[in-house]
Amino acid sequence: MTHKPRSFFKSSSPKFHQKGAVVILMAFIIGLGTAAYLLKAFNVSNLQAEQDKKTYQSLKDAKHALIAWSVSHEYTPGQMPWPDRNGDGNYDGSSDCVTTLFQYSYLLGQLPSVPDTSPCLDHNTGLNVYAGLSTYPSLGQDFRDAQGNRLWYAVSRNLVRDYAASTNPIINPNIINAPTYPWLQVLDRNGNLVSDRVAAVILAPGGTLDGQNRAGAANASQFLDSFQIGAAIFNNRGYATPDEDFIIGDDGRNVSINDPTFVRPYNFNDKLIYITIDELMTALEKRAGEQVRSSLKTYQDTNGYYPYASQLGTSLNFVGEGNLQNGFLPTFPSCSYTVTSATNVAFNCTQSIFDVNFTGITQVRFYLPSGSFTSSTGSCTRQSSNSRCYCTGAGSCSRVTMTFSCNETSCSAVGTGATGDFRIRGGKLTFSSGGCNITTPLTKLANGCPNSNNRMTCNSVNGLVTSYNNTDVDLGVILPLWFKTNLWQNYVYYQMTRPASATLSVGTRSAEAMVVTVGRPIDATPFALSKGAAQVRPSCNTLNNYLDSVENTNGDTVYDATSTQRNPSYNDQTFTVAP
Repeated sequence: MTHKPRSFFKSSSPKFHQKGAVVILMAFIIGLGTAAYLLKAFNVSNLQAEQDKKTYQSLKDAKHALIAWSVSHEYTPGQMPWPDRNGDGNYDGSSDCVTTLFQYSYLLGQLPSVPDTSPCLDHNTGLNVYAGLSTYPSLGQDFRDAQGNRLWYAVSRNLVRDYAASTNPIINPNIINAPTYPWLQVLDRNGNLVSDRVAAVILAPGGTLDGQNRAGAANASQFLDSFQIGAAIFNNRGYATPDEDFIIGDDGRNVSINDPTFVRPYNFNDKLIYITIDELMTALEKRAGEQVRSSLKTYQDTNGYYPYASQLGTSLNFVGEGNLQNGFLPTFPSCSYTVTSATNVAFNCTQSIFDVNFTGITQVRFYLPSGSFTSSTGSCTRQSSNSRCYCTGAGSCSRVTMTFSCNETSCSAVGTGATGDFRIRGGKLTFSSGGCNITTPLTKLANGCPNSNNRMTCNSVNGLVTSYNNTDVDLGVILPLWFKTNLWQNYVYYQMTRPASATLSVGTRSAEAMVVTVGRPIDATPFALSKGAAQVRPSCNTLNNYLDSVENTNGDTVYDATSTQRNPSYNDQTFTVAP
């Protein structure tokens, strides 16, 4: 019997078709859900990336604006504004200067951007109307992160005005290696040091995290975050010591729950950018160099010659060793002794009398020809049975018929007996004429620098005492006050020709005169190639303690190009004066 072969496949029943359709539909739904999830995750990730990009751009813009504001400060280039704090009950965008007892917490707040009033001083005018970043066009922006929060800001105490003492900081390259207070620090996500030379930190607080409430005048902890690694807690919300640290942490959205580094919960989304004192000083040196270039050009246009330089390394910048064509800038101190009458005699100086950085005078004495003083005030005292008055600063000594008194730039005797002797101690005024005589000449230290131990006497006729013996006009009268007050003359090397001729070479350019801002001393590896060891200042006879390349220190009239890039072993910035 023959049999028909049966087909391996049976005809599908309607029921089987239904089940297959359901499976396909379920797979489609699952696939659609997965795609939606992935798309959503992609969109969230993309949104976060765009927000972060916007935030970091705002941080960079704020950094550039803050540096520009600081460098262009009219009275103390390098000075920075006080933050906007909630101590006045709000964050209003204005800088909150402090005249009361100082606390480091006052140096952390929001970045100021709008005008303020007393006690802050506007750095364009010196008046009690502060303009914050808005002082300059396009820099009055209210810098914010992608979430709409105003940026926060912490600044080193080295760079703000002391309103309680009414004094500005002295800012020049020396502040890098020898600051009055340690610089701020920035740490990485693991708490390791990134930089300990931080002048200012700018922070973006990001979105509100669990436990934060930013309503009203909330404090820093409601904006800035913290996290824990082991037993160590790191945060950006406090400022308690001069070298306070701030941390570049990871955004909590990017930290895996399995990351063993951090103690849970990990809530952190601060973004941070910082300004080192080296960055700030590079910009400041450019301003100082351009100022010197401009002032020297004005000097030459006015007088027909460039001034002779002062002795290298002398902190008081006097010319006493011939007509030097290279060295430091000659910001001459000089004093005149004027006998107006037998009852009116005065000793006047072009610089502050008792400032060690200018005339170097430590004491002015007045010797009565007869009789005695009966009272004294301020920094003046009566000596030798009250027949003498010794002044180390502002003050006076008096009797019924006469008063001897001193202020910042002059000492005078008015009344009967005014023609007694004036005796000046400790100055570096090395030349005298007329009624003034140097009784103890200046001597030098072992390193060749002058020692401030000279003495002079001025008596019955007019006289003059100066720090130089040529007829040059003082360059100091052209340089702005901020330049001299911040002692920038000690950080500028100067080479000129006289009569002026374009025989100097600065790179491929010819010049009549040129200057070099010397920066901080390079006292750690990598050392300057010019010396190969730590630079030591002051140094009155070794150029490689100031300039860093072999070309700049080999004694010829050829110098590095103005475009030469700085690096850790090279601080020099060159500037041509003319042509």
